[in-house]
Amino acid sequence: MLSGPTGSKASSGAGSAVSRRLARQRRPGVIAAAVLLMVLAVATNVYLFRSSGDRVSVVRVARDVAVGQEVVLADLDSVRVALAPGMAVVPGRQLEQVVGRRAAVGLRKGTLLSASQVTTQQGPPAGRALVAVPLKAGAMPPGLAPGWGVRVVFTYGNQGQEPVSGAQGRVQTTVLRDVAAVVDGVDGPDAEGAMTVSLMVPDADSSAVARQAAAGMVVLVVTARRG
Repeated sequence: MLSGPTGSKASSGAGSAVSRRLARQRRPGVIAAAVLLMVLAVATNVYLFRSSGDRVSVVRVARDVAVGQEVVLADLDSVRVALAPGMAVVPGRQLEQVVGRRAAVGLRKGTLLSASQVTTQQGPPAGRALVAVPLKAGAMPPGLAPGWGVRVVFTYGNQGQEPVSGAQGRVQTTVLRDVAAVVDGVDGPDAEGAMTVSLMVPDADSSAVARQAAAGMVVLVVTARRG
């Protein structure tokens, strides 16, 4: 039997009622989801705000500084970071107090500076020695300045060898290896055009450097320029 107009209206009315009921059932879920998203957003903002507030200004190494070298203002800068508990750093407000001190260890660009890495000690740090090396023109690169990294090359003989006395007085030869050093100071030239370069070298190599330098058998090769 065919449905007339009355049956169509009844069917349409029933469909609308079901749709309204489903909408009412979905509405609390939508509201709950919106509230949850709002809570998450607030919590994220609070976390970011607190994280930002926990950041402090500290001193950072702006460029490499060799052990024993005097720290200058250009070697440092400041940065705001969030610190882990117990982390040893130098506050940013103390940056200028670090200038003029010497590096107790090799300082690496981009690292945060700690107070134990610098010292007010004017002498060489432990394990290092300061050696004065007289050099004639041509034995050192032009423009050599404090803070430059150099390699001390021994020129004794054709094979870089030095005669030494053995345990029983017989003559032996020992091949001298190059020595890495840092320029601490440059003086001169004197009346003859010679320069005196103060080098910070490993203590174990200081005697060999001093002995060969006194004999005029040392040349310097620049490995790192500073500034």
